[in-house]
Amino acid sequence: MKQGLASVLKAIAGIAVVVCLLLPVTGMGVLVFVIALIIAIIAGVIGGHLSDDDDQGGYWPKEPNSSGSTSG
Repeated sequence: MKQGLASVLKAIAGIAVVVCLLLPVTGMGVLVFVIALIIAIIAGVIGGHLSDDDDQGGYWPKEPNSSGSTSG
């Protein structure tokens, strides 16, 4: 269920980015531009955190090397 929600949030973020890029920034468009930008950032960050992509790795490995050898 988390993966599905992450996909939906990433799609919402993508739609909000398209709205930001195609919106004329005049008059009331400025307010819509800012709201769409905020929605894109929030939905993108939450969707990125909810997705279980293994390629995001990070600095530390998930499990230590179990070979038992020590360098020395």
